Amino acid sequence: MFRRFLESYIEVCNNIVTESANSVLMFEAGEQAAANLKYERIEDCVIEFEKDNIVMSIERSENKVLFRVKGIVYDKKCKYCDILRGFFGELARKHIDKKYYCKKRGECSLEGANECVFIAEMIE
Repeated sequence: MFRRFLESYIEVCNNIVTESANSVLMFEAGEQAAANLKYERIEDCVIEFEKDNIVMSIERSENKVLFRVKGIVYDKKCKYCDILRGFFGELARKHIDKKYYCKKRGECSLEGANECVFIAEMIE
């Protein structure tokens, strides 16, 4: 279910002319998806990822939430970064504090990387 959801958003967003518009749409799609989920706790989303053989862990500190994701398949460029950045940022806002935001951190390190890390930080 999760993978089909991502694939459909990616297909729609890839029809957009500019890469920056595509990035914004993907980010907003991720936020909307997280907002629509009915989880009691932020950790409940881990089960959905595991259904698609994606291993995820969540680490909390005082002003940050790290989402570590393993098992995403990508070619030369990860096509899931923007949608997952929006998704994880919204999860942190929804379940912890409205001040959390997941900033863009450059490109995924694809050479030898076996996980993606998304960091939601508290923005004042």
